[in-house]
Amino acid sequence: MESTADKIDPKLLLKLRESLLSWFHKNKRDLPFRANKNAYRIWVSEIMLQQTRVAAMLPIYETFLKRFPEPKALQEASEDEVMKYWKGLGYYSRARNLKKGASLLVEKHSGLFPENYEEALAIPGVGNYTASAVLSIAYGKHYAVLDGNVKRVLSRLFLIESDPALNSTNQLLGNLAQEFLSPISPGDHNEAMMELGALVCVPIPNCSSCPLSIHCKARAAGKEKEIPTSKIVDNWMDLDLNFLFLKSSKGLLLVKYPGRRFFKTIYSLPFRLEGKHPYEKDVWVEELFEGPGLERNSLKTKHSITNHKIQLKFSDINDTNAAKIETILKKKPDLEFKWIDEPELREEFPSSISGKLIKLKSKMNQQPDLPVGKL
Repeated sequence: MESTADKIDPKLLLKLRESLLSWFHKNKRDLPFRANKNAYRIWVSEIMLQQTRVAAMLPIYETFLKRFPEPKALQEASEDEVMKYWKGLGYYSRARNLKKGASLLVEKHSGLFPENYEEALAIPGVGNYTASAVLSIAYGKHYAVLDGNVKRVLSRLFLIESDPALNSTNQLLGNLAQEFLSPISPGDHNEAMMELGALVCVPIPNCSSCPLSIHCKARAAGKEKEIPTSKIVDNWMDLDLNFLFLKSSKGLLLVKYPGRRFFKTIYSLPFRLEGKHPYEKDVWVEELFEGPGLERNSLKTKHSITNHKIQLKFSDINDTNAAKIETILKKKPDLEFKWIDEPELREEFPSSISGKLIKLKSKMNQQPDLPVGKL
């Protein structure tokens, strides 16, 4: 492993901590989850911020906490309702784990997030990073966080030239983070490191605004833009998702099926995966698309889910036989379905995809009819 990092000089350590915290107190963003040290609110914010940018998370966070201000409210809500309030964040397993975690807090911890590290790790969806963040920020516990932003700051500050994705490098960075952590203000220190990585020590760094730049070994070596080193793996998969607006006298069909590739825990329009892909087809979905009166359209829009680059499109089937459709659906014992009014789609299908499909459909309806025989 290439690294110039040994034990940090004690005098330098004090300077770095002081500079970091001074910068943070002057420049930190005014964010709602920093308004108090409530562990539940901090936990919710940390779970929401996984895979999500702050700007996208904030309005959902505030609405979510108005509805679920404490763990008991989250425990008592239905999973469908929780998913509706999670809409727009994606990665719905996080919301499901949050609800399970809230039940654990109510049943075993009197509705409070535990202060013990091992007990925190026992909460569904809580790993080392989340446990360290909540315990340090809410309770002042001496646990350093290590997320992507913190890894970038530490790699540059101490000239760690090996790939942070390697276990050995990750361990080195974890040890550095713990050694660097302020014993007096561990919560502020952790937030400062994350904030510095989010605002200043970004992939293309703004070194002139960095409070640690004069001590940064990567900058001194002229390698601040090369570090952290990472092995780039292009594992994106192109995929077409064709969603079906299937309407009968009972309304618009939504389904929920744990055996499918996406949207396992929420209701969505039926969809099938098209083009080249390694996934098995759902026979019941194919039967729905084979229904009479299927209308396709050529409009598409883009979306992404985990490592999938998706082309979204939709098809229509109108005035179909509801009883016949329900017979097909009931062949799958673990498949749930319901009929809704189409204006309820955004609320009942709690994903940004529903909004994109509605826009596509609206765009199609706005296109003028062309004279017959003319293109």
